[in-house]
Amino acid sequence: MAEEEITTIGVCGKDDYQEQGSLRSLLASEGRDYLVRNDDEKVKITELKGKTVGLYFSALWCGACRRFTPILVEAYTELLSMESNFEIVFVSADEDEEEFAEYFTKMPWLAIPFFEEKKRGWLSKEYDVQGIPTLVILDENGDFLSDDAARAVRDYGAEGFPFTAEKIEKLEEEKEAARLNQSISSLLVTKSREFLVTSNFKRVPVSELEGKIVGLYFTLSSFEACAGFTRRLVNVYNDLKGRGENFEIVLVSLEEDESSFMDDFEDMPWLGIPFRDKLCEKLVQYFELADLPTLVIIGANGKTVNANAAELVEDYGVEAYPFNSKKVKELRKKEKAWIESQTLESLLISGDKDYIIKNDNTKVPVVDLVGKNILLFFSAHWCPPCRVFSPRLIEIYNQIKERDGAFEVILVSSDEDEESFSEYFSQMPWLAIPFRDDRSRFINRVFKITGIPSCVAISPEGKTVTKEARNLIMEHGADAYPFTEEQIRKLKTEMEEKAKLWPEKIRHNSHSHVLSKHRRMYICDGCRKTGKDWSFYCKLCDFDLHPHCALDDGHEVVDSEDDDDEEEEWPEKIKHMLHKHVLVKAWRHYECDACGVVKHGWSYFCEECDFDLHPDCAFGKESMVKLYEESDDSEEDEEDDEDNDDSETSKDEENVYYNKNEGIEVEHESPDSSHLKKALELEDEEEEEAEDNSKRIIGDENVDNEDEDNKNEEDLEEDDEQEDGDDGPEMKGYVCNTRERDGLEAFQESIFTCKLPE
Repeated sequence: MAEEEITTIGVCGKDDYQEQGSLRSLLASEGRDYLVRNDDEKVKITELKGKTVGLYFSALWCGACRRFTPILVEAYTELLSMESNFEIVFVSADEDEEEFAEYFTKMPWLAIPFFEEKKRGWLSKEYDVQGIPTLVILDENGDFLSDDAARAVRDYGAEGFPFTAEKIEKLEEEKEAARLNQSISSLLVTKSREFLVTSNFKRVPVSELEGKIVGLYFTLSSFEACAGFTRRLVNVYNDLKGRGENFEIVLVSLEEDESSFMDDFEDMPWLGIPFRDKLCEKLVQYFELADLPTLVIIGANGKTVNANAAELVEDYGVEAYPFNSKKVKELRKKEKAWIESQTLESLLISGDKDYIIKNDNTKVPVVDLVGKNILLFFSAHWCPPCRVFSPRLIEIYNQIKERDGAFEVILVSSDEDEESFSEYFSQMPWLAIPFRDDRSRFINRVFKITGIPSCVAISPEGKTVTKEARNLIMEHGADAYPFTEEQIRKLKTEMEEKAKLWPEKIRHNSHSHVLSKHRRMYICDGCRKTGKDWSFYCKLCDFDLHPHCALDDGHEVVDSEDDDDEEEEWPEKIKHMLHKHVLVKAWRHYECDACGVVKHGWSYFCEECDFDLHPDCAFGKESMVKLYEESDDSEEDEEDDEDNDDSETSKDEENVYYNKNEGIEVEHESPDSSHLKKALELEDEEEEEAEDNSKRIIGDENVDNEDEDNKNEEDLEEDDEQEDGDDGPEMKGYVCNTRERDGLEAFQESIFTCKLPE
């Protein structure tokens, strides 16, 4: 069932529909007894006599409408070719005639003229249209039949005509009956076609598939996952055909461009449904497609045995055939037994490949590693977080090797070219599986690695200790070795005992404010290393110190009653010489426009200009700041009127957004020009660095906000270009709690991963 898109509009109307009388009384108005076509032809309303009519409530500004209209056009055109007595009347919700005219050019049906605003509004109220697109169906007498026709058109196209609840119920019953009586012919044969095609367009009767196991392969070449899976599926298909298995695949392409369809299909050795065959969309609905790629397996009896075998093919290849539930249980049981009997040799030896390599290509027999603690390091040169994490791992590796020579790291690379692999591996003191070795894919599958960097610890007996060794290294460093649960419990117990003895609050000579003991993820502002447990933290400045940095000779304990609440002393609003608008105290993630530091904490912020000042910069020089007064609103409006006639900011609007605050005025002088120059230079440097630094990715959520100001739109465009470029695959994470560029990179060690290509 297709997901319905509706744009809500604020129209209310009657609760119940009444008999409407004639179509003329519904659609005509005083002095007008006609409708119009997009070529300005006038059509008498009386010509609709005897026809079923759809009132199409829609608008150009509505994205859901723009996506639905082509679907409706296709169904309408098909119904015309079938000589159905059906007509559509466009009832526009556009806001100006230019938009109406532009949108109407795409419609082959009739419309109520745009100047009939009252009639269009009356119809919306009469049929209680709450959202668009809406398609209301009226019978030949103008009586109401359905207001859910848009959904019916999406799900069934012209087949759903006349789009009433009774018709849809009948189609649903037929669909359920088709499921019960499903066969390969009922799935793939249509009224106009009883054949499939090869990549060279030779026709093959569907009947030749009777009695075979058939995979219906739903794909779209623009999906990277589909491109990678297709290559894997071709190998599996050829292996199965080579074994003489009674197996076939049918391409169900979702391409909209014929050249893309041709390019994709020419490399496939199996059959396919012809391009733009409507059966493809019906099969998408029938199998309730939710993901791509999807490989639906149809058994020899024509029944569905697996709704999506793509993961089985990816994980097990030909071993998964015939992809039914019995085979899945068998594979799971076999996999469980394999894990229980896992050894280092079973992981790293495949046929005559019984060795790994050093970075000078010297071969090291796997048997020489048996009995050691092994760390499998999943990484790649193209992955920025991997490149950041690697130096940290080298440091930990050397520390552990000094304590225990029976430890080794093995690189399992996901690099796509040998040059990158060699360059990356040359910096590492440990071993690696050779480039493009099948064992890398096997080990990735065994441990279900989907993101890098990742570390898996293997015991001297060859058993898996943990798949979370990367996080343990970041939290505990070399002390996490040998990464066992017992060792981690010991470290946490020791940490808790130490923490009980630490003061709740301290002052440190590296920071001006009180630091409180907190549990959090952070970067130490002393040693610049990441931390994931206790910190001595200043919320006002987003300042952190590791306990071992905080509790050195530079600290003093602070009693709770002596703790001054600096946050309360800061005013809610200020005026600053670096910016013309009022700045409001706000807790947010930002980059200070004075010093260029990236922070998460208190800022003095102008929403209109996206301008931020860190409190240290805001109050660093008293001559540049004054506290906000209500009278400043009117002064600011006058300045805005002089600087920009288009400004929409008003005193009332500001008072709605800002909290009222009483303040006192401080005399001030002209700003320090050198300070301004430094701020501008830092801003320029940061912008240039952002363009060149693909690692500056904050979060993984999609941003689409048309109300952002021009500055933010430009920033988003730059981010999109980076994501769409050649800077590496998708990165997952969340907003970085960092203070500087190097801090951002360091923080990626613990929160970012790169999604592996399919």
